[in-house]
Amino acid sequence: MKDLNKDFTNWLETLGFAESSVKSFPIYSKELISYLEAKEITKPTEITAESINDFFFYWKNRKNKTRGGGLSKNHINKGVTAINLFLKFLKKTKNSSISVKLERESQISKTPNILTLKEIHQLYEATYQSTKQGNTKAFGQRDRAMIAIYYGCGLRKNEGINLTINDILIEKKMILVRKGKGNKERFVPLTDNSLNDIEEYLNSGRNWFLEKRQKSEKKESTYFFINIFGQPMQSFTARLQHLKDEARITKGASLHTLRHSIATHLLQSGMEIEQIQKFLGHASLESTQIYTHIINEF
Repeated sequence: MKDLNKDFTNWLETLGFAESSVKSFPIYSKELISYLEAKEITKPTEITAESINDFFFYWKNRKNKTRGGGLSKNHINKGVTAINLFLKFLKKTKNSSISVKLERESQISKTPNILTLKEIHQLYEATYQSTKQGNTKAFGQRDRAMIAIYYGCGLRKNEGINLTINDILIEKKMILVRKGKGNKERFVPLTDNSLNDIEEYLNSGRNWFLEKRQKSEKKESTYFFINIFGQPMQSFTARLQHLKDEARITKGASLHTLRHSIATHLLQSGMEIEQIQKFLGHASLESTQIYTHIINEF
């Protein structure tokens, strides 16, 4: 049981939960694990619905360790979210068959939206639909490159924004992320489909976006994603909304949704959490080939 909370933390991080959630949720599961161990439950397979309910009754009614008195509704609800996620983690990674879902006392923030593989395909196909914004072909090519970078490669928003054309290593089928989390560099593999879309944008669409900048005699931008004025892109909200409308997807979606989605799809395909972690934040040239074929679904 001693490594269980660490594995839970890694699982939350792999699925792209906010940093605050990755730090706070394991605090609740740690207390659960300590409670179970005190009851001489020392293996995940020994955890039952009854033991979870017993813990919840104890925890919900215990005093606040900081200021005394009972636990606030907000604290209880956050704990419910954490423990429910912990149980989901056990089911997904430890073959647990516990069927219990703790109920919140009030509605709180939902877990991030995830697009299905079908919705990702719909979003992709929408890049070929007509648009009233300028050059249809150029916008579509940039949209497909956006999906390739943020879904196919699972980059964070700023990692994609900071990409330059020199970071696209076509011959190696890699992207170099120079400004990753914690200022760590990493290499991310490109599937053939993603590579084709990125090359098409680099060789055609991106040049169209550069035209106005060239006319104003300004220095040509080396950023990978540029807007209609030839300047670095800072937001993709409007483009994502346009694609969602074309694809008739009503679910909320952002760049981070695409990152959540690829992590979830990789987990569903059977990839190990440690490998997904490397792909999303710690990949190296030596470790990329083992999972490149898995992400070629889209």
